[in-house]
Amino acid sequence: MFIGRKVELEELQKRYEQEAFQLFILYGRRRVGKTTLLNEFCRDKETIFYSAEQSNDKLNLEKFSRQVFAYYGETALEPFAGWEKALTYIDSRQKGKRLILVFDEFPYLAQKNKALLSVLQHLIDHTLQYGRLFIVLCGSYMGFMEKEVLGSKSPVFGRRTGQLHMRSFDYKTAIQFFDGFSDEEKLMLYGAFGGTALYLRLVQRERSFAENIRELFLNVTAYLYEEPLLLLRQEVQEPGIYSAVIEAIASGCSRSNEIAMKTGEEQAKCLKYINTLCELDILYKETPFGEKDSSRKTLYGISDFMFRFWYRYVFSNRTLLETGAQEAVWLRRIEPDYSHYMGLVFERVCRDYLLRVNSDGGLPLLFTSIGRWWGNDPAEHRQVEINLVAQDGKDYLFAECKWRSEALDLTVLKELRRRADLFCRERGRSYYYLFSRAGFTKAVLEEAGRDERVVLVSLRDLFAGVKAQV
Repeated sequence: MFIGRKVELEELQKRYEQEAFQLFILYGRRRVGKTTLLNEFCRDKETIFYSAEQSNDKLNLEKFSRQVFAYYGETALEPFAGWEKALTYIDSRQKGKRLILVFDEFPYLAQKNKALLSVLQHLIDHTLQYGRLFIVLCGSYMGFMEKEVLGSKSPVFGRRTGQLHMRSFDYKTAIQFFDGFSDEEKLMLYGAFGGTALYLRLVQRERSFAENIRELFLNVTAYLYEEPLLLLRQEVQEPGIYSAVIEAIASGCSRSNEIAMKTGEEQAKCLKYINTLCELDILYKETPFGEKDSSRKTLYGISDFMFRFWYRYVFSNRTLLETGAQEAVWLRRIEPDYSHYMGLVFERVCRDYLLRVNSDGGLPLLFTSIGRWWGNDPAEHRQVEINLVAQDGKDYLFAECKWRSEALDLTVLKELRRRADLFCRERGRSYYYLFSRAGFTKAVLEEAGRDERVVLVSLRDLFAGVKAQV
């Protein structure tokens, strides 16, 4: 079953129907669904789909040659002498007819043959641009794709006709994999598995939330039991240090100096590891809303929920799990803590909701930036935060997101208004959005009825994906 990626698929189809030559760059993290998208796009179309291997250039070219000859029904031919010969042969055989040519895991080819991108540039400039080949360069190695393929110093810079950075699903798409679960359980599953298509497909609908967690994370033979470590080994050269950085953040360290101290690495060196993990979309960098990226208040967090869940509950309990204590880890470590863990997940869900509704024009303002804010409260001599702040000129939206088992009461709204004044006293119109897992007290409902600037968003509203109705 193909879920999500409707917009991406339509964009590829639109380009396919243009008939002209295409060089499309598709990149994103492993397991995010790039190959699945391309397979769906290529369905019922003339296609040569080559998945590159972590081998040398000669063996990859030989394998590609066999695939090309098989496509054209040729036998007993010698492998191409080079990639230029191979691409020229395909172009000449097509004689202007449409063909999709996919190079999956393209970095495996280009890293072994440094001249490959220059060869491609030469052919595009002198031959291919006049034909109807639809070439897709697809890769999971984010740094390579962004710098060596899309970067301004790349030989094919200016030759691409389109590109797509394919990201994980947001909550609204991810929950489509969870039919049969309650609304709360869907978000709880999203908090553990994140938005990566492959992981979402692992969830078994006939099992409970707890059973899925035990079977897919805590079982030592399960697919996800070692997944983060396996991914790091594929992406980076020193996986142990990168793992230590993620572990430090999972344990509560959020500033670069704290992470460096926890890992025992120099801060400057540690920042290099952090930046690489941010490039891989495993970590994120955050500054208080309205402040520059260079702010000294910069914090780091784990953006991938599967990594966040794994380092919080699996990595730290591996000794127990490997002695058969799966049930005890669930009952003593995960179940009592999971509501607290879901706090940040729920904030992300609420942010995604606002982004979706904003893009549909369903908010009272049209914001151009959104984020979290934190700062000092001089009256109480402590740091306070606002879960979400969004800005449209002088108008602001302030949001509080509560994953609690009790209804959200009026004190939360009063505190949100007070913190909004700490953030910025001189502003235009202000809107206050309250997101609650467990609904709202009568006093909050009455206040929202009196003040149109107060908007209440329930789980039902989040799942509907439309403007909340008070």
